[in-house]
Order: sequence, then C-alpha cells, then structure tokens
Amino acid sequence: MTFEIFKEKDRVLIPYFTFGDPSQDVTEQLICKAFDSGADIVELGIPFSDPIADGPVIQASHFRALSLEVKPTIQRALSVVKRVKESYKKPIVFMASINLILAFGGARFFEEARVSRLDGVIIPDLSIEDVDEFKTLSDTTGVSLILLVSTLCSPQRLKKIVQSTDGFLYLISTTGTTGTRSELSKALPGFVKKIKSIRNVPVCIGFGVSSPEHVDEICRFADGAIVGSHLVRELEFNGPDAVVKEIQRFSKIVTA
Repeated sequence: MTFEIFKEKDRVLIPYFTFGDPSQDVTEQLICKAFDSGADIVELGIPFSDPIADGPVIQASHFRALSLEVKPTIQRALSVVKRVKESYKKPIVFMASINLILAFGGARFFEEARVSRLDGVIIPDLSIEDVDEFKTLSDTTGVSLILLVSTLCSPQRLKKIVQSTDGFLYLISTTGTTGTRSELSKALPGFVKKIKSIRNVPVCIGFGVSSPEHVDEICRFADGAIVGSHLVRELEFNGPDAVVKEIQRFSKIVTA
C-alpha cells in the first residue's frame, strides 16, 4: 500500500488540525480549504485527555474540543472523512492515541476507517513491539499504519520501524513533544539517508516545523513537511482565514 501522491510529487505538504477545534464544522471546512490551498495530505488529530506526544499548543486544542457539548469522537471524525472524500481524492490520516483505538475496538476501527475511506492512522504511543496486530489489521483493510521514529532510535529498532511502516514514515524533527522550534536538528539529513538505505519509503518530517525556512530546509532532503502547532496557534488567535493563508504560503515553497 502506498500513497500515490508521493509518486506524483517530489515533496508534499501535510497540515495538521485537531478535530473539533474550534468546532467539527470548522474542521471539516478547513480540510476542504486546505486541499484547495495546496495541501497534499491532511493529518487530523483525534482529541484525547492525555495527549502525551503533544506540546502545550496542541494539548490546549484537544481540551477545547473535548469541552464542547458535541464530543469529537472517532465515529464523528470518520463521518467527516467520508463526506470530504466525496469531493476530494487526496489522503486524510488520523493521529490517535492507542487508548482511543482500543476503546473503539481495533478491528472495528480499521474496518470502519476502510469504509469511510480514511487513508491511514498514526498511533504515537504504539510501541514497535506491539505493532504486529495493528499491522495485520492495516494489511487486511488497506488503511495504512504510519509509524513514527526519531533520530535517537537504535539501529535494530529503526530497521523494524522502517520495514513495518506503510504509506510514509513520520520522522520526528526533534526529541520531546510537538511545538514550534527555532531550528531543526542538524542530524535530520543524514538520518533520512539512513532510512532510505534500509527501504525507499517516503519520509515526512514533523514536530517543530513552524516557518517557511523550516519547510524549505526539509524539502531539500525529505519527502514532506508536517505543520501542526503553528497552524493550531494561527487558528486559535487569528481564525480559519489566517490558517488558509499560511497553507498557501507553505504550499508555494513545497512546489517551488
């Protein structure tokens, strides 16, 4: 299973939105506007009360969404995906805690994701030692299981992660949680080469990607840039129109 977008473009832009922040209707509109503005893939975070991989900006967005009367559930997020997919062919992926997936039911999640035409799922707290069951469900349904890796990963674990990921590999730009950073790790280009020597899988870089300079730098050696906290903050303080303008700005860099 591969994302055809990586065959069509040398570099891709992946904006992140928290589902339900500030409302589920706004999230649905943002996905469509993001695609119209040049986004290639959209990553949709499913709110969780303890988002351990996320920094304060995205954590706050989770809490805002969870405080709404209409709760941002996996089922409602899948319904949004199904509606968007009626008009757009570009990939949509979830980022969801393993506790949310297990509470929903692993087999049920992957089957309903298939029906809703969700393209993939990132489970940030899924250990590589526990990946086999989810990998089987992914292979059976065609819903990609996208794994994360950091530059601190040991060679043995790296090999298994690279061989097990599907769709693309999510490379964490720096250790710690999500959030804006002033600089990206200097180890990233060499680490991407190491990944590619194991398997020629698309590598997209996220966590801390917050400026045009970051996106331009990433596009020199990786297959895609993931922009999260920066857009979530723009949405909180400046609204959806500001987010759309930022996506347009980043898209021009990716396609340059």
